[in-house]
Amino acid sequence: MLNANTLSLQSYMDTIQQPRPKIGAFDKLRKASEFTIAGVEDSIPLRVLVQIFVFISIGAMDSVASSGNSAWAIPLSAIAGVWAWYARRKRNVIVKLFIAIAMIGMLVVFLRDLVGNTEETRLLLARLLIQLQVLHSFDLPRRKDLGYSIVIGLILMALAATLSQTMVFALWLIAFLLVGIPILLLDHRSRLGVQTSGFQPEKMGISLIPLSGLLAIVLVLGLTIFAFLPRLPGFQLRNFPVSVNLSVKREMSKGDILTRQQQSQQQQAGTNGTGANGTGANSGNKEQETLPPLFAPEIDTVSGTKQNNQRKPELVMRVRSQAELFWRVMAYDEFTGKGWRISRNDPKQIRTIKRNPLNYEFFVAMPPYASIGFTKKIQPIESREVVQTYTITSPNFPNLVPAASLPKQIFFPSEELDIDPEGMIRGPGPLPEDLTYTVISSVVARNPQQLRQMPNQYPKSVRDYYLQVPTNLSSEVRSTAISLVSSAKDINGKLIALDNVYDVVIQIAQSIKQNYAIKPLKFDESKGDLVSQFIEQGGGEESHFVSTMAVMLRSLGIPTRYVVGFAPGKFNPFTGLYEVQNIDTQSMVEVFFPAYGWVAFDPVPNRPLFPPSIEENRTFGVMQTFWNWIAQFLPSPVNNFFASLFDSIGKFVGDLVNWLIEMGWIGIAFGLAISFGFCLGGWALWQFAIWWWQLQRLQKMPIPQRTYQQMLQWLSEQGKPKPSCQTPQEYVASLGDRVSEKQASAIAQITQIYQDWRYGDRAIGYSLATELKMLLKQLKAKI
Repeated sequence: MLNANTLSLQSYMDTIQQPRPKIGAFDKLRKASEFTIAGVEDSIPLRVLVQIFVFISIGAMDSVASSGNSAWAIPLSAIAGVWAWYARRKRNVIVKLFIAIAMIGMLVVFLRDLVGNTEETRLLLARLLIQLQVLHSFDLPRRKDLGYSIVIGLILMALAATLSQTMVFALWLIAFLLVGIPILLLDHRSRLGVQTSGFQPEKMGISLIPLSGLLAIVLVLGLTIFAFLPRLPGFQLRNFPVSVNLSVKREMSKGDILTRQQQSQQQQAGTNGTGANGTGANSGNKEQETLPPLFAPEIDTVSGTKQNNQRKPELVMRVRSQAELFWRVMAYDEFTGKGWRISRNDPKQIRTIKRNPLNYEFFVAMPPYASIGFTKKIQPIESREVVQTYTITSPNFPNLVPAASLPKQIFFPSEELDIDPEGMIRGPGPLPEDLTYTVISSVVARNPQQLRQMPNQYPKSVRDYYLQVPTNLSSEVRSTAISLVSSAKDINGKLIALDNVYDVVIQIAQSIKQNYAIKPLKFDESKGDLVSQFIEQGGGEESHFVSTMAVMLRSLGIPTRYVVGFAPGKFNPFTGLYEVQNIDTQSMVEVFFPAYGWVAFDPVPNRPLFPPSIEENRTFGVMQTFWNWIAQFLPSPVNNFFASLFDSIGKFVGDLVNWLIEMGWIGIAFGLAISFGFCLGGWALWQFAIWWWQLQRLQKMPIPQRTYQQMLQWLSEQGKPKPSCQTPQEYVASLGDRVSEKQASAIAQITQIYQDWRYGDRAIGYSLATELKMLLKQLKAKI
């Protein structure tokens, strides 16, 4: 007995003296990783299609942003996806730990770059999402994990859509849909527990013809919604697109106007390059074939227009704007007799502005003369902020910054900008290709009634520079201008007074359009100035019309200037961008009105007298573009009626939205209530349309089939729908314990009569039709 107790005590002491071996944290994680998890997704086709889905979104993002994420992200994601397949039944705690650490690191880098403005915000977000997706691809055990990848793919495609400026994105979108629709079908099969064993369509439960039809329906519905979607004034957030990865640094002195190609040529030739000739100065280089000759401190409109007509069309920029406007580039104040020049282009006369140190925002002071020279009280002049985002696509663009009048804020990737005395903006260096910048302009609405009230008294700063004419200008110019307005009448039938500046300007512009023709001008410098020879020969090139109007008005004491820029360009309804080419360069006349400032007029035939402005509503821009194509095939009265109707609807919707926005939170709540009411009304109309369609369809059926369908519809409304896999008799048997005896009897009799008629050629007489009606009534009767 003692020996047994001694042995037990010794065994107990041995147990105490031998401690258990310690297990490290890494070993614990490794053991935890060995446990298996439940709910694993085993469908290889679903996994592969999800990976392709994400690859397409990454490729689309690289395509529109010119980035190179696909080179590393797609191969790594593919490798990670294969590894995740083989490790899908393990917990993989160690891998998840490293993934979490890497994700935190990437988030820190993203926040650092975001604060430092190292790149455009959307590009930073896309890069972060791609990095997270690559890491996430190493751990995809369940179906919900694949769903996270799908969400990332959707976000990347949305970001690509906001950055896209060409129709190339449409190809990526179609590929996205081609892969996305089968993913939805396979996901549904997985939720039902149906295994997908291979990539053959029949094994995946996919039929190509219905799938093609579904894709076509999605595309048609998407394009229809896109077409009817109103383009309301956006950019409510003040974080505008800017190419923060491209910086325009000081590469030339103030007053220079050069392209990058001209700058390189001058550096090679060892010259300083004052920029006196500007773009198009060299007639022997390639630049003469691509860029317009209108942008220089001094231009020769005699030879410049001929050169411009011979140019090969080339896309120079894309513009996203809230309104269709004239993209102004340069303004000239001095007429030389054969062209125009900027009289105040000395570096001391050029003003330099610095950007906000916290972002890329420049504030442009409004010209003071706009409010000088008029003391009479008038109604407030209507104006509207218009946001434009420009993307330069030409590799040889000068250092001029296109902008709609009047720019007041510019978001530009540079430390400084130059502003000349005409208010035109110049960069410190040539604008590089793919540069993006944003301009906020205060565009004044043209009000003819107010403009007719403006006096012909101008401040000294305007009289000194914008009434100049050459000393040797022919007296025929002034006499011709007076003859054009002497017998003209206003809208009330009265003769136009010379002190009514607005009506005089309109009459001069319309008379030049009607009385002179576009044709080559045989200019002879020995015979005098350009305008005199234009009048003598009865016409000239397009730019000569502009010079003639400007000089004629100056001869009557009305201040004008010669402005050049780009027409709005061709509007692409799918991208929402104006595509501007080098052949879209235009010149027009700007007339000074006290309190208004400079107002543009176009005297060139076959062009509108007034350039596009905020008066033209583009709320339904896509529908307007489509309608313009349809309208050319319609009679004029029909065309005018629908044009007026669509314009009124667009203006009403635009004004309503602007009014709701101005009301603040109350307006937002009211707008939501209106939207809810429209949605409710639309739903009610849709339900009524379905009911009417079903009623018409039933009326065309024979009585047995109609009664049987009415029975099925009523039972479905009661929560007892007929599965498509059941025969009529199987459906009757399944309802035995779910309805009353009378209802079961009525259901059985209706079904039997329907089957006898459908498969047994049983004739239906009046008595049998009456019986069917009584049975249906018995079925619906309350018990």
